[in-house]
Amino acid sequence: MSTFLSAVLASLSAIVLENVIFTTAFGTSTLIELSKKRGQILIFGLFITEFSILSSIISYLFEGIMLKSEITARFMPSIYILSLGTVYIFTLLAIWFLSKSFFKKVKKYVHLSAFNCAVLSALFLGTINSSTLGQRIALAAQIGIGFAFAAYILSINYAKLNSDEIPRAFRGFPIYILYIGIVSMVIFAVSR
Repeated sequence: MSTFLSAVLASLSAIVLENVIFTTAFGTSTLIELSKKRGQILIFGLFITEFSILSSIISYLFEGIMLKSEITARFMPSIYILSLGTVYIFTLLAIWFLSKSFFKKVKKYVHLSAFNCAVLSALFLGTINSSTLGQRIALAAQIGIGFAFAAYILSINYAKLNSDEIPRAFRGFPIYILYIGIVSMVIFAVSR
């Protein structure tokens, strides 16, 4: 259970990081968009898990070559992006060929989940920890499942977090950050 809670904490951290970047820079937030409808969380979590696992496998295959010298090791983040982009394109094509109506429904989630901070963290952590392929796959699965679980926790209180009872200064992004911080402390305390 401690491993699962660690994955949830890592996912909550990724949610905070992603939302700080995307809300501030681009005016869009995956977390807020996702927490509006609980039915979307499972699809989103499945795509994050898929992208994390398949990209981890691809980047692992290149890592043995890339990390042999300092010069090529500097290009490892490019391998992350290329592996993620490859999985992204093949996922879009596969869904489009299987069902065009399903493609229209889920393409938004494919885009948002493919280039998610949680997915990139799975690739980066696998390299930093010099994990085996099995460990990387397990970590990627934990991150995807943990992200979906963390988004579900946030969606439970969506109505309360967006109510008029929240003081104006805390509405929107600030209340989400406070809520994530409190939930993270509770999960950290339970995991000890």
